[in-house]
Amino acid sequence: MPFKLLPAKSVFIQTFSMRSFICLLFFLSFFGAHSQNIISGKLIDTSDKNSLPGASVVLLNSDSSIYKGTSADMDGKFILENITDGKYILKISFIGYTDHYQNISANGNPIILNDISLIQSSRTLKDVIIVDKAPTAIQKGDTTQYNANSYKTHPDASAEDLITKMSGVTTQDGKVQAHGEEVKRVLVDGKPFFGDDPNAVLKNLPADVIDKIQVFDQQSDQSKFTGVSDGNTSKTINIITKQGMKNGTFGKAYVGYGYDNVYKAGLNINFFKGDRRISIISQSNNINEQNFSSEDLAGVMSSSGGGNRGGRGGPGGGSPGGSGNWGGGNNSNNFLVNAKNGISTTHAFGINYTDKWNKKTEISASYFLNYADNTAEQTTNRQYLPLSDSSLLYNETSNNNSKNTNHRLNLKLEWKKDTNNTVTFTPKISLQQNTGRSNLNGLNTISDDTLNRTSNLFNSEIFTYNLSGDLLLQHKFMKQGRTISANLSGAYNPSTAQSDLYSTNSYYNDTSFFTTTLDQRSTLSKSGTTMGSNLTYTEPFGSKSIVQISYSNSFNFTNNDKKTYNYSFSDDSYNTLDTNLTNEFSSEYITHKAGLAYRFNNTKLQFMAGANYQLASLTSEQHFPYMYDLKRNYENILPSAMLRYNFNSKKSLRMMYRTQTTQPAIDQLQNVLNNSNPTQLSIGNPDLKQNYENTLFVRYASSNTEKATSFFAMIAGTLTDNYIANSVFTASRDTSRNGIILLRGTQITKPVNVDGYMNLRSFITYGLPFSIIKSNLNFNANASFVRTPGIVNDVMNYSNAQTYGGGITLSSNISKQIDFTLSTNLSYSTVENTINKKLNTEYYNQNSKLKLNMIFLKSLVFSTDLTHQYYKGLSAGFNQNYFLWNAALGYKFMKDQKAEIRLSVNDILEQNTSITRNTTETYLEDIQTNLLQRYFMLTFIYNIKVFNKPAEDKSHKKE
Repeated sequence: MPFKLLPAKSVFIQTFSMRSFICLLFFLSFFGAHSQNIISGKLIDTSDKNSLPGASVVLLNSDSSIYKGTSADMDGKFILENITDGKYILKISFIGYTDHYQNISANGNPIILNDISLIQSSRTLKDVIIVDKAPTAIQKGDTTQYNANSYKTHPDASAEDLITKMSGVTTQDGKVQAHGEEVKRVLVDGKPFFGDDPNAVLKNLPADVIDKIQVFDQQSDQSKFTGVSDGNTSKTINIITKQGMKNGTFGKAYVGYGYDNVYKAGLNINFFKGDRRISIISQSNNINEQNFSSEDLAGVMSSSGGGNRGGRGGPGGGSPGGSGNWGGGNNSNNFLVNAKNGISTTHAFGINYTDKWNKKTEISASYFLNYADNTAEQTTNRQYLPLSDSSLLYNETSNNNSKNTNHRLNLKLEWKKDTNNTVTFTPKISLQQNTGRSNLNGLNTISDDTLNRTSNLFNSEIFTYNLSGDLLLQHKFMKQGRTISANLSGAYNPSTAQSDLYSTNSYYNDTSFFTTTLDQRSTLSKSGTTMGSNLTYTEPFGSKSIVQISYSNSFNFTNNDKKTYNYSFSDDSYNTLDTNLTNEFSSEYITHKAGLAYRFNNTKLQFMAGANYQLASLTSEQHFPYMYDLKRNYENILPSAMLRYNFNSKKSLRMMYRTQTTQPAIDQLQNVLNNSNPTQLSIGNPDLKQNYENTLFVRYASSNTEKATSFFAMIAGTLTDNYIANSVFTASRDTSRNGIILLRGTQITKPVNVDGYMNLRSFITYGLPFSIIKSNLNFNANASFVRTPGIVNDVMNYSNAQTYGGGITLSSNISKQIDFTLSTNLSYSTVENTINKKLNTEYYNQNSKLKLNMIFLKSLVFSTDLTHQYYKGLSAGFNQNYFLWNAALGYKFMKDQKAEIRLSVNDILEQNTSITRNTTETYLEDIQTNLLQRYFMLTFIYNIKVFNKPAEDKSHKKE
């Protein structure tokens, strides 16, 4: 719970506790302060200077017996600790390279070696005798490393096809998940690739250039430098390419056309030459294909101010709104037209560039352009939580069209002035334009009694751009472990929008009804400015302990000016200002944070504990339609801790605890009415407070290289105080609420602070070989519990959602000629409400898939994928039991079979459909959306694969 201003006695107790905490840190430091030898260095390839992650590092005694050993991390770095004084031999070995030997003399001082260059072995594959199979996966601390050679894929497989064969890695709704968490970033040889877009790598990089896959939680650059975690991690995949494929040109070009004017065309090409890598992707199609993440429209939404448009997050998540409400108090998203699913036409181009200009300077840059034209037809059935025996039902049909253009530019420039000083600059720019049109019909009923109906046309235009930059300065002192670093960041994201709403609304009572018409134009001008800084100093105590002192601040300023005009028949223009729907609002959120942390690290145990003292102020000012201002001050102590224990080289346990606060978004604070659906209104709340989160994460991982098995288990939980929930009021008769007239059946939603939000989730996966048919077998299980508080007609409700699931995946490892993956995943969900049991529900979902690729008669390729989707427990008419079957037959020709002509058919059985179940604290809903169904297409594909041997490094030759 957050710490508030306390009386003098409590302040004394807290001060005493903080002093005790500091004393404890230095007490622990004292025991680790005695002198210890450490040996550290970095391994690189002699020719291209790339790092060599996973290389074996062994310290031998003078009699050649093994004293200690480790392996290089993803950056090629290694460290050996607790070395007693004496003379040793350092042996470095890596597959495909000549062993490196170096004499070491330990005398009580840290030994920091220069970069160690390994020379590629001149032996060819025919000279090498394979005596054992490479392990499918190994555990290296917090990193799970998969051996790509242990997973056979067909010759044209992508990186995505490869990783989904690996234990604990799945795809869901087009997003990759690893060990139960969504993958936020994919690196190639440790370098960024198209910014933070995982799909741009996984869908475009061919599987046959991949040597290893590493899955880990990537820390911030500052945490990696200081060695003390700041709690900011993101699930990351690092793709390590094969040594022989780091110099060459590879990719593919394709063009296809089919019945009823369906088409696709694209080019994906990569130019690799050592450190310099240029990748180009482009595509154009009208069959819903995109080889990148769908963050472009999301960029418009986030730059418009965040918040929720509706319950899209699964059981217990989201807020009232959904299609047609566009609300929950978010005025910016009122200007967006729903573009989920449906049928899309896409045109895209992207280029990525990474290079090492010299020994001191490295650069990563990418540019991406995307245009998408989406048309979606949706049917929504929503049932609201009842206070009595009857509940409100909302039925809606909508036709939506959205056109979105997005430009993204990312850059990371790193300059290492010398071994002790590094400067990193990371700017980002994005520009986005969205136009939308929606035709919506909605009906509210209760016990078959019609309350109201609405029919509206909605048009919108949005333009926004985002500018951000991050500057990181790092300095190492001569004393090992003593560092200082400074981070400066800033962002500016203005946006403008305009929308037109024409709505006809009918309201019914027992004997009559009446109709109202709205003809309005709204404009929005919004800007947000964020600035922040961080200063961190670390001081070592011996070779095992480090104390970190830090200070940071942040300044967040936002302005939101929304104006709504009614149509005037006399002037034939929109010039009558509607003060009820007009608002000028600004907010300012400022934080100052001082922290102290302690880290202990040895071969088996890594432990970190710390706390930040934070002062924050939130100032809100309303300038129109009337003056209003509010200022709140917050005082919090934010503890954090991390523990990692390595039982051995194959088993590890990690625990992490952190706390944080989050301020309300300006759209949640702005006290302006949203009437884009006049029967379902929403409004902001300027009295909102910041929330306070406690998060605990526990993870266990192990691998058995002899048996080629891997096991992973995770459990995580979050408790939130002052959670920003929704208060929903439904008018059972004509009434007014806070000065707003509500006709019978009309709803209004308002964000409020409540306690009691809880989110628990767990995930287990186990992988093993299935030798009978030369395949790999993966099992997974998951469970989650989400308690979401909300208020329904002034009565508190807790929605308790439970989900249990499991799955099995069988993936072939036979040969490149036969490649299949067979999987089934099922989930069972229940939702219970404390206010009324009538809306309690349970539903079941099972998804089974078969993917098969076969090559026969040397040149013929047959591929097919069959998906079976089964739903039970949804609304009447939404329960589905259908098959989606696609198939293709291709013929390869030309030299090395680089060309292929392919005939494919999509949705052979014409059963493709899209159904989504959403539950929140106030309602549950089922949504069905149109999708592209059966079509035939003839496609020509040309594969590009030209690899060069690296130039020999003559500096290692004897004269």
